[in-house]
Amino acid sequence: MNPSKTLLAALLLAAVLPAQARERIVALSPDVADVLVALGATQDIVGRDQTSTNPALKNVKSIGIFRQLSPEPVAALKPTLAVGSWMVQPPSVYQRLNQLGIKAVNVAPDDHIAAYPASIRKIGQLIGKSKEADALAGRWQAGVGQQPATGKRYLLSYDGRLVAGKNTAADELIRRAGGINAAANIDGIKPLSREGWMAAKADVIIIAEHNKHLIGSVEQFVARPEIAASPAAKKRQRYVPLRAGHPRSAAPPEQTGQIVFRLPERFRQPEKVSAGVAVKSWLARHP
Repeated sequence: MNPSKTLLAALLLAAVLPAQARERIVALSPDVADVLVALGATQDIVGRDQTSTNPALKNVKSIGIFRQLSPEPVAALKPTLAVGSWMVQPPSVYQRLNQLGIKAVNVAPDDHIAAYPASIRKIGQLIGKSKEADALAGRWQAGVGQQPATGKRYLLSYDGRLVAGKNTAADELIRRAGGINAAANIDGIKPLSREGWMAAKADVIIIAEHNKHLIGSVEQFVARPEIAASPAAKKRQRYVPLRAGHPRSAAPPEQTGQIVFRLPERFRQPEKVSAGVAVKSWLARHP
């Protein structure tokens, strides 16, 4: 072969390889981790938040819990991209990572339903999968349309103390699913007083499965005086879904990524959530 052609080929190859090199992605929050997996970027993820239980990421190194992240464990993995959402605390982690020369992006600064499609598309742009992200966002939007009113009062709690009030993604999901948020008189995610629990008169109480140890058991939880007085407890019905109820293991890829991908679907099954206390693994998206 002509030496000059060989040299030219080598130079061209050297120029192309960096552009084709895989990203080294750290998923700073579990919601983003699920979207990355749904978009087919599993092989590029080198780090994940400790609470991310997506089966596809079980062998990926943990960087700690999204609620208390520090930049050092992330930087140690030498990522080319770190992606997270509003869930990451403290928010200054993004700035600190960028100062270390690591591209860190908050793709969803706010916990609002309207922002989710845009955040999916933003992730797609960052990892070169815009076409796939457009399709995923479209399917997600089609799945969270308004459902007929049920008249049921839902109370969504993460640990038997904190509840989702108005101006939260959970509140909008409850309303879109045709339900009534029994905690709509509070703003954001806040503790609910004993009197508040009693006044809520919830038909359905949903507790995050990953926090069920904090309530002891469903039986212990419904024995609390403020819970025992609720319609949910009085009807003594329980809905404890299989582990497969987690969106990542039960839902098709287009429904992964957030609590919002699964909650409306569950609400469309009135025979399963007509009353009682539910322990939901797919609520693990929230603290």
